[in-house]
Amino acid sequence: MAVDIYQTGVSGLLAAQAQLATTGHNIANVNTEGYHRQRAEQATTMHMFSGGSFYGTGTRVTDVTRMYQEYAFRDVLVNNTEKAGAEALYNHLSYLDKTMTSVNSGLASSLDDLYSAINAVADNPGNLGNRELMLANAQDIVDHFNEFYSSLEQEQMIKNRDIESRAAHVSSLTAGIADLNQQIMNAGQNGTPNDLLDQRDQLIQELGKQVQITTLKDSNGMISVMLAGREPLVSGNQAYQMEVREGSPEHKQSELYLVAPNSNGQATRIKGSQALGGEMGALFHYRDQVLGPNLSDMGKTAIAIADAFNKIQAQGVDLNGDPGKSMFNDINDPDAMSRRFVGSNPNVTGAVEITDTGKLTGGEYSLQYKGGNEYVLTDITTGKRQTITATADPTDPAAQVLDLSNELGFSLTLSDEPNVSDEMLVQPTRQGAIDLELKLNTGDQIAASGSLTISPDGDNKGTAKPSVSVAESVPPASAIDESAYPLTLKVVDDGAGGLQYNVQDKDGNDLFTNVTVTDGKMSFGDLELTLNGDPEAFDQFEIRQASGSGNNENALAFAELQNKKWLNNGKSTVTDSLNQTAVGIGSLTRNQGVKAEAAGAAYQQSYDRMMSTSGVNLDEEAANLLRFQQSYMAAARVVSTASETMNTLLQIR
Repeated sequence: MAVDIYQTGVSGLLAAQAQLATTGHNIANVNTEGYHRQRAEQATTMHMFSGGSFYGTGTRVTDVTRMYQEYAFRDVLVNNTEKAGAEALYNHLSYLDKTMTSVNSGLASSLDDLYSAINAVADNPGNLGNRELMLANAQDIVDHFNEFYSSLEQEQMIKNRDIESRAAHVSSLTAGIADLNQQIMNAGQNGTPNDLLDQRDQLIQELGKQVQITTLKDSNGMISVMLAGREPLVSGNQAYQMEVREGSPEHKQSELYLVAPNSNGQATRIKGSQALGGEMGALFHYRDQVLGPNLSDMGKTAIAIADAFNKIQAQGVDLNGDPGKSMFNDINDPDAMSRRFVGSNPNVTGAVEITDTGKLTGGEYSLQYKGGNEYVLTDITTGKRQTITATADPTDPAAQVLDLSNELGFSLTLSDEPNVSDEMLVQPTRQGAIDLELKLNTGDQIAASGSLTISPDGDNKGTAKPSVSVAESVPPASAIDESAYPLTLKVVDDGAGGLQYNVQDKDGNDLFTNVTVTDGKMSFGDLELTLNGDPEAFDQFEIRQASGSGNNENALAFAELQNKKWLNNGKSTVTDSLNQTAVGIGSLTRNQGVKAEAAGAAYQQSYDRMMSTSGVNLDEEAANLLRFQQSYMAAARVVSTASETMNTLLQIR
């Protein structure tokens, strides 16, 4: 028989040796991250025809394949991105939640102390100690707001640096993938470079943790990687670099750019960076849609506090008999108004004036010019859009005014008409917490005394106990002259079953007749009066300028702020607003924790599915070792038998 028994045995010996080597390689890499189990594929060698029959000539190893399923890997890649992003955002939010809990606790305590001090001033307005304590507590509130802003601003800077380091990491990963693409293409001419493929898949998985990616494989075995299915990161053996550059229009919000190979520094801006996915996307989402709006939400409360206390101060007189000065900073200081607008066009500046603190939402908005005085304002957090028609500024023909007082509590004045391509941000309350500043130096400057008092006539039959104050933003020409005081408010029968209100000066001359009453309030001259009850015909009330600087008329107005609901369109007190902010962050953190847990479970399920095929099972590999060892020994016995047979033939004489 012409069959070479020796060669057949040798082929089996070599095949068993290859199987043992592959099994050993699997066992050695059982703890290697990203390793896919390999298997030596065997096939029979070419048969031989002899004596009317076909005889086998042995075996050969055709290839060493890795146990890899592309759909399973893609599923892991997608779930890995979701898991990384969800867990990263949860970790960021957990930090903010702890910060908010601490700040809210401190502010709530300081507010309680402030209102207690205000009540002490109301009880004894001439006591300087009570007044100094009131200022000290007010300063505590300022410190809490300032420290909160500084803490979150520092957090924003940290996230910017984190974005820079992650961008550099992404660039190193894309360079590594491109290099492995070239090595795989070169090695693929002689076989399948399984270990190189594992290394590339590992880099792709790591890249998928950073950002959302999609992959495309070409006929040469190279893989191209796309960022979120849009922008290229790797094209064959060419890698794109990710750079961080100054943001536009907000310089502090750095942005990402992709630099193509051999582009001489020209880069493509990645718009909508918060939608990147993965850990990088979580960073952008946290920085732009959580940190910024949270600063604005707290700033809204700080602005409301400053505005409310300043208005009450303006209605009273201090312990020296002087008109009350602002307790806190002017919320519409020109510098503050200009910092509330950020635009990419240096030729167009903006000023945002707070017109109604009760209607402020704490939102931040992007503004786009559509032409023809038409603008689109978009809430960055909610995505709600509205179209606004600008009007001309009567004091400056080139300027345009966007009045949002009724809807959002502010108005925006642009110095000039912008370009359609300009990017603009409106941040009405972003700086509110850091701008808050106590302006009074000594307790005697607190305007605890009212500048006006009103007292009912002793013969009144009605239940009205009115309060009076100086109206806001009234032209000086409308002010009632001091010589007209004391004034008399008379309630008379209008002859039709109703009541009429007339105001007379000290000499009995009519100053205002048939004054309109709306919801128990009336305005005349520079005064506003609230009835606080039901008057009857022929009731009279005397309005006098405060005769002493030590009364508590205005201190009572300060005390009323504790329970007054004027924030969020009259739905919240200051404490309510702070609690809503803290609860909102807490709720967001808990929800994100649930999402992170669900994403982790989905990833683990897909990972287990992939590892059921690709993972190394030591029990299975141990069994394979025994099996292939026996094959090796048996093949060696065939070789030995062939040798012995040949020796026997040679000894025949």
